[in-house]
Parts: sequence; C-alpha cells; structure tokens
Amino acid sequence: MARIHADPVSTSLMHPTRRALYVALLEADEYTTVQLQEIVGVDRYNLYHHLRKLESLGLVMNHRDQGRTRWWCVIDRVPLPSDGSTTSSENSLGAIDLSNPRVQAAARTMLRELASLSGSDLDLDSATLENLQIIGRRN
Repeated sequence: MARIHADPVSTSLMHPTRRALYVALLEADEYTTVQLQEIVGVDRYNLYHHLRKLESLGLVMNHRDQGRTRWWCVIDRVPLPSDGSTTSSENSLGAIDLSNPRVQAAARTMLRELASLSGSDLDLDSATLENLQIIGRRN
C-alpha cells in the first residue's frame, strides 16, 4: 500500500505558530524579531525555532541586522494550506463532520471504494478522519 507524503512546505505551514509568523510577514514588508514575538506570543527560543524552519524551506529570511535587531521578510510567497477551519470557500459545496463513529465508518467505506475505482491507494487505517469537504462547481 502506498503512503501519501505531504509537501514539507504545506506541512510546515500547518503549524499554528509558523503559519501565524508567515501570515504576519506576508502582510508587512518586514518585522523585527521582537515584533514577531509580540504578534505570535511565544518565547524567544520557540520563535527562533519556527523562524529557522521557515528559513530552511526558503520562505523567509533574516535580511538585515541593525545592531542587535534582526529584520525578517518573506522571500517566497506560497499558497497557504487549508488549516481545517470550517469557513467555506466559494467552491465548497459542504462539509460532513465525521466525529460520529457510524458516519466515519461509512466515509471510510466510501473512500476505499472510490480509491479502488480510481486505481488509487489510500492508507486510511493509520488516519483519524475528522471531516470530509466536498469541493465542486455550481452550475
């Protein structure tokens, strides 16, 4: 059975602190480390941990230093992955909550059948299904 590996950039941006840092930097030309720390509300150690991760993926950089002040900016603009929020996009036809075990079992059965019909391999056994969002176009 094939495993699905997520894109490291998308996976990284799913973390709430990294996502908040990236979104803040997208909305401004630059921020200092102290400003970013105030925006996301984490200690300095955690802040640098998350900034280094974003920097290693080529998303942000420390582009200048002024004394002890470090300035950060975005160097690669990428689409933000869905954060699982229930706000519907204009292409969303609806979402099904899978917290009910019977609904989740039915969804697993349906997804296995769809995967089989399409020739795809899905590893549903190692996943907890939370919701199913239906995306489409309205005619």
